[in-house]
Amino acid sequence: MPKKILIVDDDPSLCNSFTMLLRSEGYSVDATTDSLEGEILVKKNKYDICLFDYKMKGLNGKDLLKITKNGNPLCSVFIVSAMTNIEELCKKEIKADLVAGIISKPFYVEELLQKIAAIDQDSPH
Repeated sequence: MPKKILIVDDDPSLCNSFTMLLRSEGYSVDATTDSLEGEILVKKNKYDICLFDYKMKGLNGKDLLKITKNGNPLCSVFIVSAMTNIEELCKKEIKADLVAGIISKPFYVEELLQKIAAIDQDSPH
């Protein structure tokens, strides 16, 4: 059974790129550009992996991370951001063990696939 992935990013083209890429690799992918819809999806479905944009209107990636981990502690969550200091921010604002990794914008296809595959191999789901 393919891993179930949720993507929440308010950039429609990036959200679409992530979705198409991951589906082409055989993953089951849900995606939205609306953080509030992302919250509904997280509460309704059990995802193996989530990719959340750090900075969005409504809920941000940090909010969605907490909501996700509260309901599904085994979900691997990646924070996506173009901010140069995102790793420092995550270390300061989020418990390190809650984040599976950082995906920088612009993202590199191979790097993204390697990070997802590493989680895919390690995951007990």
